[in-house]
Amino acid sequence: MVNDVLQAGLRSEIVEVDFKAKLEKHLSKNEELCGNCGGLGMKVVNNMFGIKGYRHSKGMTFPFDNQSLSYCPSCFNGVRKRCEHCNKLIAKSWTVCNCETARKQKADKEELEAKKRWNKIPKISLENALANYGMLYVEDFDEYVASNAFEDWIEYQRDEDGYFDPKDLRIYVTRCESINLSAADIVENAMEELHEDAEVSSGATEQLQSFLDQWCKENSRGTQTYYADESTGVIYSD
Repeated sequence: MVNDVLQAGLRSEIVEVDFKAKLEKHLSKNEELCGNCGGLGMKVVNNMFGIKGYRHSKGMTFPFDNQSLSYCPSCFNGVRKRCEHCNKLIAKSWTVCNCETARKQKADKEELEAKKRWNKIPKISLENALANYGMLYVEDFDEYVASNAFEDWIEYQRDEDGYFDPKDLRIYVTRCESINLSAADIVENAMEELHEDAEVSSGATEQLQSFLDQWCKENSRGTQTYYADESTGVIYSD
């Protein structure tokens, strides 16, 4: 390797790293020093490179290296956390473990929060909802159901599950949005590459907006998108 470095016109220098310091870590019950970096929080990484036209003795494309220190890929600040349930180390990219117990605990917490939210909001009757909203959102199934097919959907669920009780469902109304185009935005984008004094009159922009509004109205059917409106609930009744 030394010969390859010299033949490539490079020189090799060693950088001695000696921090002469002791790092203090205040760890909680489920935390421990990272086994990958020893608690330093950093690791030596290789930054490989090659030289155009140079043929390495072993045919390596990137034979040369500028090593440096970088953050440890396994931890934050040299500390790892173990799951309080399964005792396995939690991955760096996760805030909590993905074990079965942790997942159930998370699901239970989300369910409790959903019930609290549901209990606080105003509610309307199913008859009112079906008459005034094109789609309803059933949170328990994470499913949007067309109002004109809602009763059929209920019957299907009853056939699938003998214990199914629609009175237990958390149902929300929805808001509908469809395609919308802004003349002002279109004009602004179209003039980005034009000369700095380029302009379009407000009257022309308003004329374009009127055309766009009509065009969007004519094409709204194929773009209608429904979103759950969790500010209003629906009480199911037979």
